[in-house]
Amino acid sequence: MNPIPVIIMLPPRGGSTVAESWMAHARYAAALDLIDRLNCVPEVAAIQVLAADPVDRDALRSASVELVEPSGDPFHFGHVLASFGQQQRGLAYFGGASAPLLTATALKQLFQQMQDWQGKRALVNNRHSSDWLLISTAGMLESLAPHLPNDNALGWVLETQAGFYVETTASTAAMRCDIDTPADVCLAGSHPDAGPHLKRFLQQNPVTLLDRLADLRSVLQTPASSVALIGRTSSEAWSALVGATRIWVRVYAEERGMTASGRQERGEARSLLASAMEAMGEDAFMVMLAGMLDGVLWDTRVWMAHHHIWPSDADRFAADLGMIDQIQNRALRQLTAAQSDAGIPMIVGGHGVVGGSLLALVETISYQPSR
Repeated sequence: MNPIPVIIMLPPRGGSTVAESWMAHARYAAALDLIDRLNCVPEVAAIQVLAADPVDRDALRSASVELVEPSGDPFHFGHVLASFGQQQRGLAYFGGASAPLLTATALKQLFQQMQDWQGKRALVNNRHSSDWLLISTAGMLESLAPHLPNDNALGWVLETQAGFYVETTASTAAMRCDIDTPADVCLAGSHPDAGPHLKRFLQQNPVTLLDRLADLRSVLQTPASSVALIGRTSSEAWSALVGATRIWVRVYAEERGMTASGRQERGEARSLLASAMEAMGEDAFMVMLAGMLDGVLWDTRVWMAHHHIWPSDADRFAADLGMIDQIQNRALRQLTAAQSDAGIPMIVGGHGVVGGSLLALVETISYQPSR
């Protein structure tokens, strides 16, 4: 197989709130690290970047990439991705901040693996919620485009609707960590393999979430502490946490794959914990958690799906950062206030806080520098 072309997509920066702006700059820093590392891989051909925001397009004009103007109104992920695959046999797709811990060496190994592929094969970092894709026959994406409103469903759709042999990567932070939320930024940016742009961003733009993360790390490093994982966690993630620490772990796993399978969109997502919280009230529920636990990692998007609400990016990011006064959605503001008053460190966000970013946290506390 010849060198593989790469397409990187950067989403719009969003609004101008403090939380949204912070996230936009963090994602851009992670994208720069990914571009630098891909440029070190001989098996990579041209790197095309579709940046939805003019600010990002202007900033990337000096980078070693080919800038692509967004097409389609409204934007549809599947149709845009398929347009890049029409003339390609092999293709690699990455979300702009989808691989903050993939080093140049790891990327080289992935692209070398593609050289021997035959037939309909694909590699995704997560079958249930894909963030990046390597595919042998990209021309087939055109027929699948209507089923791909976003990249989450890539692995699921290729396997269940197109008969691809879909491989998933090993369950490591490098392969699973993706920046979707502020918690992901802090957990990935604290990892030894984080790129220099992302590390520099966190140093220059600190947030109180980093203090909560430091408190949680202390809990994880204290034998016999008790921590809960809530949301779309996997056996690999919580097993890694158990194996790297000497703590007790409670696991409340719910609604894994709700986005890729369409359950969230159809309003079918359900959460036992959300129902319990509704019956008890947020404050009483948090008092109960604090009486049982020393720390929590919480995928709050399951709670949102259960209640059939999806607050704005501004609200979700503000909630993750603990900026209660900036949250407009009343229910989310109440939840965030109760979490903040619980008296134990709670790291909240999307599936990453109990998945790929959790793996980054585990590897960070287990890291032993070479002598």
